[in-house]
Amino acid sequence: MKSALPGSLGGVVLVILLVLLLAGLTAWRRAGPENLTDWRDERLAVFQAWQAVGPAREIWDHPDAPVLVTVPAGNSLQGAPETEAERFPEESPQRAVTIRHPFALGKYPVTRGEYARFVEDSGYRSQTICRGYAGETELLPRWHFSWRRPGFDQTNRDPAVCISWYDAKAYVDWLSRRTGHAYRLPTGEEWEYAARAGTGTARWWGDDPAAGCDAANGADLSAKDRFTDWEVANCRDGALFTAPVGSYRPNGFGLYDMLGNVWQWVEDCAADGPAGSEAAGQACPRRTMRGGSWHSHPRYVRSAVRRVDGAESGYAAYGFRVVRDP
Repeated sequence: MKSALPGSLGGVVLVILLVLLLAGLTAWRRAGPENLTDWRDERLAVFQAWQAVGPAREIWDHPDAPVLVTVPAGNSLQGAPETEAERFPEESPQRAVTIRHPFALGKYPVTRGEYARFVEDSGYRSQTICRGYAGETELLPRWHFSWRRPGFDQTNRDPAVCISWYDAKAYVDWLSRRTGHAYRLPTGEEWEYAARAGTGTARWWGDDPAAGCDAANGADLSAKDRFTDWEVANCRDGALFTAPVGSYRPNGFGLYDMLGNVWQWVEDCAADGPAGSEAAGQACPRRTMRGGSWHSHPRYVRSAVRRVDGAESGYAAYGFRVVRDP
């Protein structure tokens, strides 16, 4: 059978394909293991300074570990009241939750530098297929997307993204071995209690999303400059994609980025997963995350919102933070 392309044209097409493949491989190599020497040196210096004057409510076990804030015990109403205009049906009715013991929660989401150190030290190889940014409004899966290369530039102070629930679990297991303390993901109840920080409004700063551009990185006018069809909050937070953690003001518990920047995986099996699966020792294929992200419509950047996805799923807006019991 004759080729559908003339010989000379077929050769040109083949050369183009080879060039594109080599370019892709080169980009992949550039996105490979980082040199974290400078990061570790800077981190050690900051850790040593913190040991001398660190705040009483903070815990920092190791230079490789995230800084934690002690969250006090207490009570809260969780879920959304029926009067909350943006609520989803599954968020109501509200229920009373008691947190009986203090716990230590990450002051920030786990950063790209912290996650890179975990990969460097443990040799962890993620199987996550990430939906990253390739210029579209919606994020789509590509073979080359990963936490190293989500489709936009990040610093080591930005939150790690393209993280699946399994990746997050691998990280907390490693962190427990690294520090000698028991780390884990927060439960949904712990997360919402910490996110609300004693408030009963839709967001810890109030009900109006436009009043929170100094408190959270969500979809707003800064994003609409690029994503012109998005519905956004009527304010500017200055970030198109992720922002370095701690760029915005903290909530009443001293926690940063509890809403916005990245969705945060929690331990909980999704409500539509197999009933009692965890109690029975069975796998739970779908997990829950909280908080909204840089990519989120303002309706999703609220304390009561829950997002569900496959435990193996990655996204350029999925991250996490850690818990340690004091």
